[in-house]
Amino acid sequence: MYIDIAKKTVDLAMKLGASHAEAVIQGGTLQLTRYTQNEIHQNLAQKNIVLNLELAVDGNKKGSVSIKSLDDDAIQKSVETALKIAKISLPDTEFQHYAEPKQYRPLDGIYVKSTAELSPQEKAESVKIIIQTALDYHKNVKWSVGAYSTENITYAVVNNLGVEAETKWTRGSVDVITKADDGTGEGSGYAFKMGHDVSEFNFEEVGLAAAKDAVNAINPEVIPLGDYEAILAPEAVTTFTGFIGSLGFSARAYQDGYSCITDRIGSQVFDEKLTIVDEGRNPDTYNALPFDGEGTPKRDLMLINNGVAENLCYDNYTALKDGTESTGHCMNKSRGGFYRGTPLPINQVIEPGDASLEDMIADIKKGVYITRFWYFRSIRRDKAMITGLTRDACWYIENGEIVHPMKVMRFTDSVMDVMSNIDMIGNNDTVQAFQRATIPILKVAKLRFTGQSQF
Repeated sequence: MYIDIAKKTVDLAMKLGASHAEAVIQGGTLQLTRYTQNEIHQNLAQKNIVLNLELAVDGNKKGSVSIKSLDDDAIQKSVETALKIAKISLPDTEFQHYAEPKQYRPLDGIYVKSTAELSPQEKAESVKIIIQTALDYHKNVKWSVGAYSTENITYAVVNNLGVEAETKWTRGSVDVITKADDGTGEGSGYAFKMGHDVSEFNFEEVGLAAAKDAVNAINPEVIPLGDYEAILAPEAVTTFTGFIGSLGFSARAYQDGYSCITDRIGSQVFDEKLTIVDEGRNPDTYNALPFDGEGTPKRDLMLINNGVAENLCYDNYTALKDGTESTGHCMNKSRGGFYRGTPLPINQVIEPGDASLEDMIADIKKGVYITRFWYFRSIRRDKAMITGLTRDACWYIENGEIVHPMKVMRFTDSVMDVMSNIDMIGNNDTVQAFQRATIPILKVAKLRFTGQSQF
């Protein structure tokens, strides 16, 4: 068990002179099948093990080491190296101690044996279904490209205060981009599925959805720049919820002075129709776990209640700085994570409404339907001003009817403005699970396009 090795590592660090120590071990297998232009071109399986040790000497002089071995000699050297680094480091005046132990409850439903043991042959058969379904749908469908991946992970964290936590999980995801061409122009469609149990994936449905959009999106047209009513498919919504988390409700963003909700906790910041709860233990979310990256139990946390900003997301480090308790939002502390060391809400659930996609389309005077965004980034963090491009099948709508597919557009807008003017929220039938959010479709009053493309 990884927890025993992590405990041995912490004990050794304390014996050799550390005042604080924390060891995290993550190991498992990632399997990936990629396909392009209707053929599988890559299949790989990668086993990986990482031990990350962080410690402090003299109270707050910190050092850390990451190794890819659990051998006794490697652990001995890693502890000695981390101690050497700590002794020559400047004090971290805001560090007090690692997380204190709290009882957590195991979580059912996040480890599925059939996902963990899925074979390359089974993946290949599923990919074949996606490709063939698309080709069978219409003569104008030319090819599909995408990937099907599964992972089987065990994670353990131990520190000198008594935290001893270990869990395992499985996850899988499949995505496809399908191209169609009628001889005069092209169209592109996209579909995906992700979850803990890949036996629940409907591969025919995935292939058909991408194929339909690809055929219907042939010969997209440029639309003028300006403000449009917008229907945001769930994946498009995740662009906004992602920035809501990182630029708004992360305690680190708040403490560092760039949060878009600074001094607005308890205020009506978003549309009153919007309620978002971060449900850390909900097995229907992609990142459901019994505890966070440093062993603190996960729980539900109300972020936005009928438009009112209510709570920040804390890890142990930021919580001690504010004189409060961790909310269980420490990201995975294994070396290599982009947001490592940042508390974030990664199980956001938007409360569904009662609208259907058809209701939203019928309500639009002049607007667009957006499947998803890409190449998005923030351009002013404290105002949550972001920019990005539309991708794949998107549509221009007038007077309640889809008029034509639209070419790639650049949007530049404030997350706060877009999410403060929500006209409709989709019903349960529109809800989809993504990597960091489980959400319905939304119709917003305004989305600003600031650039055009010929693609």
